[in-house]
Amino acid sequence: MKLSKISYTSPSLNNNNNDARRTNKNNPSFGNLAVGLASFIENNGFLGEFLTIDTVGMMTPRTIQGYTRNREELGHLNYKAGREELVRELLSGPAYFYVPLSVLTMVGLLRGKSAKVQTKVLDNFKGLMKNTAVDLKNAAETKKNFVSSVIKDAFKGYDKETQLIEQIKELMNRNVTEKLSLRDKISNIFAKKADKKVTPAMIREQAVELVTKLNKANGKLIDNAGAVELTVSKVDKAGNVVNSREAMGVSDLFKDMANYLDDFTAKAAKAKEGTTGESFVEKFHKKAKDLRNATNILAVSALSAFLMIIPKLYQTDKTFPGKAGLDTGEQTPPSPEVKDGKEAV
Repeated sequence: MKLSKISYTSPSLNNNNNDARRTNKNNPSFGNLAVGLASFIENNGFLGEFLTIDTVGMMTPRTIQGYTRNREELGHLNYKAGREELVRELLSGPAYFYVPLSVLTMVGLLRGKSAKVQTKVLDNFKGLMKNTAVDLKNAAETKKNFVSSVIKDAFKGYDKETQLIEQIKELMNRNVTEKLSLRDKISNIFAKKADKKVTPAMIREQAVELVTKLNKANGKLIDNAGAVELTVSKVDKAGNVVNSREAMGVSDLFKDMANYLDDFTAKAAKAKEGTTGESFVEKFHKKAKDLRNATNILAVSALSAFLMIIPKLYQTDKTFPGKAGLDTGEQTPPSPEVKDGKEAV
């Protein structure tokens, strides 16, 4: 099944003519590149913005400058200077993101994917899971019921374009159940655009477009149309439960739901006989929050340690390669010889 682009001017979700016009090969290549770059930044938030600016505005020009430094004097590119600049740029800016992300990935593989979910989102999901019919031994049913809880909470009060809600629900179900195999991921790299397998990113993009259209039709979240509001239950100092509504981007919601439900259902399947759904939810969330807090500390520690060794990794050559080609042939006068504590005359 292929996902299709949504047209805001047409009720049809399978308008192939519109797709064909959008991918017309007569479009300027620079325009396609600009649109792709803008989409990357929009879909990846601050991370995408930072990496784009750092790569295009700093890493690329500095690396080029390193390779071309003293090129005329050397008679060829300054490979040492270019390599040092490239290593320096790769190890500095992007490290602020890649080191914590690496920690989250490793902890997720070793201890469960809920380590990738923020504590405030875990609090949100806890309330939703308490309103869900949990079947500890049936992962598919639990996921389906949780999706229904999210849809019911997120879209209450919507009375226009309600048919879009069912389409969003379908995408949400696919997001938490369908997995792309490693073989499909590899084949996608070399496949043509029309032949690519549906990826989680494609599902998220389609969901964002549907939610945006739904919000605009209903006058909801006008300043953040690609988000939904979910109920968050918190306990105040007096011990009272206070409910509030918080907005969450649909793309982030889909990522967190997939990670959360994979971990929840995997551990639920191993629950002891006689364990109730309510008690398991409480126990799971306590451990999940503790794990996330420990992961945050580990990520900060790993980044701090990495930043401490960066200065030692910056210089990849014993001598500064920027001096290559600038040797004028002049020799530094040798130091006078010293014999018996006196300089030789």
